[in-house]
Amino acid sequence: MTLAAGAQTVPVTVTNAEGQVVNGTTITVNGNVPVGQAMGMGLSAENTSGMFREVNVKRYELDVAHGTKNYFCWDLCYGEQLAGVWPLWVGADPISMDAGEVANGFHAYYMPEGFTGTATFRYVWYDTSSENDSTWVDFVFNSGEGAGVAEVAAVRSFSVYPNPAVDGNITVSYDLSSAFASDRLAVYNLLGERKLVRNLSGVQGRTMIGELEAGVWFAVLERNGKAMATKRVVVVR
Repeated sequence: MTLAAGAQTVPVTVTNAEGQVVNGTTITVNGNVPVGQAMGMGLSAENTSGMFREVNVKRYELDVAHGTKNYFCWDLCYGEQLAGVWPLWVGADPISMDAGEVANGFHAYYMPEGFTGTATFRYVWYDTSSENDSTWVDFVFNSGEGAGVAEVAAVRSFSVYPNPAVDGNITVSYDLSSAFASDRLAVYNLLGERKLVRNLSGVQGRTMIGELEAGVWFAVLERNGKAMATKRVVVVR
């Protein structure tokens, strides 16, 4: 399989939710999801080539386990497919973009379906009239064990407030059915990078988290390194 290479001109600049340019990089997404649910991330693409472009997206499966599923959105959202059915998946709906126009309709999704480990994909944005004018981003989805009955039952309540938060300060409140020395609160950014870890004390408690940067965060109650419950947190400025 030949991947896009030797691009003549980069048709779009791809950025994450924090506005960081991610062209030609690898993004790791960590998660623990039950069977039937997906891990995912969205990116924005701006036509910075200085001219009109008709931009499409194609997806390569680089290292994906059989039995898992995946799909993506580029203007349209496509239905999930089993790994191996479409090793190369070309989007069916290119987007016409004037110079400076931004498209926010891209999302990459992965459904581990009980598989634990990594799955790697390459997404390529390209000009339909000149496919060498392209850029790419690799996604590595790192899936742990999905929350099962025991993990769900371990959390009686879990709240994060205010949400959205306007000053980066949030309060996390939790109530567990039992307490273990390995219980902790972890905060991850959209790239799956862990930015904060705090040990939990007792079955009930409350803790303050301050000065989170603007963006989307995930507060996770963990036990023995596995997620028991996750809350999505939005911080605006």
